[in-house]
Amino acid sequence: MNADAKPFLEFAGHCPICEAAATYRAAGPWLRDTLVCGGCGSVPRERALALMLAERRPNWRQLAIHECSPAERGVSHKLRTQAPGYVATHFFENQKLGSMVRGFRNENLEAQTFADQSFDLVVTLDVFEHLFDPAAAHREIWRTLKPGGLHICTFPISKHRPDATYWRARRKEDGSVEHIEKPEYHGNPISGDGALVTVDYGYDVHRQIAEWAPFAVSITRTHNARAGVLGEFTEVVVCERLG
Repeated sequence: MNADAKPFLEFAGHCPICEAAATYRAAGPWLRDTLVCGGCGSVPRERALALMLAERRPNWRQLAIHECSPAERGVSHKLRTQAPGYVATHFFENQKLGSMVRGFRNENLEAQTFADQSFDLVVTLDVFEHLFDPAAAHREIWRTLKPGGLHICTFPISKHRPDATYWRARRKEDGSVEHIEKPEYHGNPISGDGALVTVDYGYDVHRQIAEWAPFAVSITRTHNARAGVLGEFTEVVVCERLG
């Protein structure tokens, strides 16, 4: 947002990532991407995840954590700088899996090289709408979590779609991409080309995840002005490995 431009919305609160008083400013009405904390630069879905993290795992600083596709701001920065057991990964398709690339461990979320039961916590922010095989990714996350471990994640969930998944794009056997709907791209922290949206998730996605992997699944939708969690698609999904 231009420093001289009048914000669409501005108000004070207490950021759960900064853990301090904060001013929130939005450049436009799509609050999910524009309602920014002046301290850490976070947006609502990150603050919603931070609230859930503090509630479910207040000792997160002592845990072994894997975050896939972290941003440079907000909750990703907090995890990286405050949790010694934190590992950040991105997927560099043409590089060796398990190697370090541009400061990140190279991992395909759908086929990871981590050992079984490596982590107490896995975090993904807006990753699963870009996967061609989210079922495989959930099975891999379950495998790499310790018993009692959590996968805490965000991705857009349409309250108007009763079915769990609606495919926008699929990967064919020859490796090419079949576009079922007009291609849609979101921001990508490691590529200016963006990330293709492969699937839209519906209201019944909690059941679908539990069919993909033996998780106990809960979904929380939050409206919390003080924490700066306003707007659409603020759901936080928690998948717990019970055993």
